[in-house]
Amino acid sequence: MISRRAAWYALGVLAFANLVNYGLRNSFQPLYPELRAKFGFTDGELGFIGFTYMFAHAAATLPMGWAGDRFDRRRLIALGMGLASIGAAAAAVAGHVASLAAARAISGLGTAAVVPVANSILGEAFDGPKKAIALALFNLGLILGGVAGFGVGAGLGFPGAFYAFAIPAAILVGVIAILPVAPKRTGAAASGGARAFLADARELLSIRPLRWLAASSTAMAFATGGYLGWLLDFLQTERHMSKESATQVLGVSIIGALAGVITGGRIGDRLRVRHRAGRLYAIVLGLGLTVPCAIVCIEAQPGPLLYVGAVLTMFFVSWYHGPIAASVDDLATGGRAATAQSLVIFSMHALGTAPGWWLIGIVAGRTSLTTAMLANTGMVVVAVLLMIRAGRVYGSAPPAAL
Repeated sequence: MISRRAAWYALGVLAFANLVNYGLRNSFQPLYPELRAKFGFTDGELGFIGFTYMFAHAAATLPMGWAGDRFDRRRLIALGMGLASIGAAAAAVAGHVASLAAARAISGLGTAAVVPVANSILGEAFDGPKKAIALALFNLGLILGGVAGFGVGAGLGFPGAFYAFAIPAAILVGVIAILPVAPKRTGAAASGGARAFLADARELLSIRPLRWLAASSTAMAFATGGYLGWLLDFLQTERHMSKESATQVLGVSIIGALAGVITGGRIGDRLRVRHRAGRLYAIVLGLGLTVPCAIVCIEAQPGPLLYVGAVLTMFFVSWYHGPIAASVDDLATGGRAATAQSLVIFSMHALGTAPGWWLIGIVAGRTSLTTAMLANTGMVVVAVLLMIRAGRVYGSAPPAAL
């Protein structure tokens, strides 16, 4: 085990890497109006560019997670940040759909290393009854990075927003490569090729609650991908708010998101003491309360009610971050924590976030963004039902994993 000081230092560095990760991802959305005006991109093309980032990110998650259980985890994340930096710089000089999509895909490939491998490092460093809150703190980087991405994108525009994240990503390469943590997790899986990965994946997916948790997380990611990919544009085009006012709504809602990440982690850890599936039921509660708040946010006109709906939506939907990562870490067996994380994250992004981002753009083009966003809320309900099922079969997990 590493020292407490080293664990908290690693948490801080990896949380900042996660901030850069999500800042780079979300810096693209505020550029929609500028890219439409400068290059004539359609909503479908913008959705496709978002899809390429998320699909590449999801596809790379599997090999990154597998490698994270076998090789130096620090160097793997450092390599990913290097690719993310190169992709961001390439996006800044792109001039048409194909080149921008390719550049975003490179960044997506690189950032895929951050979450599954960092979750493995931190799950080991903070193993115990406070695992969910530690992983929730790591995911503050996600929330802060998301807001930073929106703010930098709106403030610097194209191409400055991409350069703004290429630089810190490059700096992080050297910092992460020498983190004072164990290169490999205790009981790390043996090396091997594609067959070894498939064997690991097959064994992990034989754990019933992990399958249901992945299914619920995928439905949830579809919904959140739709919300985050189009909310800023929704406020500007459907509610006729200025870029500054729409960005302000997102900025205020960050208060709810930050509080939600911490609250979800704390409630998840407390419920885990009382019930084996307590962390999953914390997610059920948060997502269930998200639904009415999201409907209010979508239907409200600019004013106090819209702000309240946005803050509460972000508060409740953010509960899941720590409990999901902690539950996957608990369920992983045989030193395959990073592989387990990557399987869930792959499902979330390849089958959830990426198509959600793209399909909302397609539906919006044929109907309206309001209709598309309301339909998208139905996926949150699906996620709730699937997570309830995951909680009910949690007792079938191998005792050694819990």
